[in-house]
Amino acid sequence: MYSYSIEYTSSATPADIVSTANLKAHLRVDHSDEDTFIEALRDAAIEHVESYCNIRLGDVTAVLYLDGFPWMAEVPVGPVSAVSEINYNDTTTTTATLNSTRYYTDLTRKPARISFIDPPMVADYVHNAVQISLTVGYAEADVPAAIVHAIKLMVAHWYENRRQVITSNPYEIPIGVHSLLNPYRIINAR
Repeated sequence: MYSYSIEYTSSATPADIVSTANLKAHLRVDHSDEDTFIEALRDAAIEHVESYCNIRLGDVTAVLYLDGFPWMAEVPVGPVSAVSEINYNDTTTTTATLNSTRYYTDLTRKPARISFIDPPMVADYVHNAVQISLTVGYAEADVPAAIVHAIKLMVAHWYENRRQVITSNPYEIPIGVHSLLNPYRIINAR
């Protein structure tokens, strides 16, 4: 089993996921005094959703790094819409591109996977010898309504409860948020 890491080389604009105006309508806020605060809450809610579900919201480019070629690699984040290129450091530590006939993908599976056909040898003692360029994430127009609603619920909760614990009647964000997000989680077998 090879270790992996992932680097995001682009990101989506949070306002394209859920606009400030949309959040203000949900919160029933009709002034602009707290727009910056509401936007910060939105950004934190989006980060929480992405972390909890192992997904990205918006079209995001990424590079998945592996130390070598396994027979099959799972992509630890999703949804994956494209594998654009696979580069590797060959035994002479020269960067080469793997021909697309030497691998196949299953992008409908969650997590997505890439299987290799007779993969080449990679350089010894080179970390991140394999670099897989990907497009991941829900396109802004395709973010499921349940995820957008979960973001709105979190923002509303944090907006109304600006402290971590309310001592008079302690409670946490309703379980409904996780119920909305659970169908979209990508859980890796590792």
